[in-house]
Amino acid sequence: MDTETPALEHTAPCIEAQRAVATMSDTLACAARDAAISQWIVMHAPPGNTAGDATIIDPEALLLVSLWLLPREPALWPTVHDWVARWSDLLSVQRTRNIARAYSDAVQGELRAVAVTAHERGKDFRWSPVIKGGHARSRGNSDEGDAAPVRNDTRPPLPFDRLAVERDALLVLRFRMAFGVGARADALASLLARGTAWSTVTEIALATGYTPSAIRRALDRMAEADIVLMVDDGMTRYRCDPMRWTALLGLQCTVASWRYFLQHFTFVASFVDWAESVSRRKLTSFAIMDGLRTVARTFRPTDDRDALRVWDAAFRDGSTWDEMEAALLGVATSLSTFR
Repeated sequence: MDTETPALEHTAPCIEAQRAVATMSDTLACAARDAAISQWIVMHAPPGNTAGDATIIDPEALLLVSLWLLPREPALWPTVHDWVARWSDLLSVQRTRNIARAYSDAVQGELRAVAVTAHERGKDFRWSPVIKGGHARSRGNSDEGDAAPVRNDTRPPLPFDRLAVERDALLVLRFRMAFGVGARADALASLLARGTAWSTVTEIALATGYTPSAIRRALDRMAEADIVLMVDDGMTRYRCDPMRWTALLGLQCTVASWRYFLQHFTFVASFVDWAESVSRRKLTSFAIMDGLRTVARTFRPTDDRDALRVWDAAFRDGSTWDEMEAALLGVATSLSTFR
C-alpha cells in the first residue's frame, strides 16, 4: 500500500525515485508512440506494397493506444478517424470495448468519438452501443465474433479502395476479411505466427485477448474443418501447417511474429498513468518502488515461461531499481521492433 510522506520537504531518495520513474515513463510513452505511428503507416499503405514485416498488427490494441496517445500526439486523430470511417467493419466492437476497460475515462470519451465516426461516416451501426457509453455487453454479441455490420456502402473515398492485405503485418485484417470478425480469424493468425509450434487454448487466449472458451470453440471448429491441426495427448494443443498457408497467401517464408501488442500497449498506458499519479503525490521512495512492482506484476509480456521468470524476478520483493529498469527498457525495445 502506498505510504504518504508527511507534509514536509521530500527527501533526496524520494525525489530521485520520482525522477527515475518519470524518465522511464517518458521512454515507454515514446516507444508506444513510435510503434503506433509506424503501424498506422502500414495500415494506410496503398495496395501492392509487399514489404516484409517483422510483426503482425493487433488492430484493436493499436486503436486504443492511439486514443490514449492523443494528448501527446494530436496528429493521430485524423489518422485514426479517416481509417475507421473506411474500415470500421474490420474491427471487433466487442473486443474493442473489452480492451478499453484497461484504459482511463479519457480514452472512453475518445472511443465514443470513434464510434460516432464509424456510425455516421462509415455507416457501421454496430457501434451504436459504444456511442451510448458504458461497457455492458451488447445483446447478441459474444467473444466469438461481432454481428455482421449493417451499413449502406456510402463510405468516404480514399486514394485507394482496398487495404494492402498482402503484407504480413495485416494478417489479422486479411483473415477477418475472409472469415469474418471474431475469435476464429484472430486465433488463426496467432497460430500461423507461431510457425510449427503447438499451442494451448490458454496461450492463444492470452495472445489474442479472447476468453479461453471462445478460443476453444473457434479452434475446435477449425480443427473439424481441417483448417488447423489438433493433438490431444493429455493436453489439447493446436497448430497450423505454415507451408500450406504461406503458399496459399503468398506470405514471407517466415511469417511475421505475434508481438503481444495488446499486452504491451495496455501495460505502457497503465505504467504512464501510474507514473503521472506518483508525480502528484508525496510518497516515500519505498512506496514508489512498491507501487512500481504492483503495476509491473500485472503485465504478462509473453507466454514463454523462461521470459516470464526473468520478468517476475525483476519485480520480486526487494528487487533493485537497476533490475526493474532493465526489464522496463526491454519493453521499450520490444515495441521498437515495429519501426
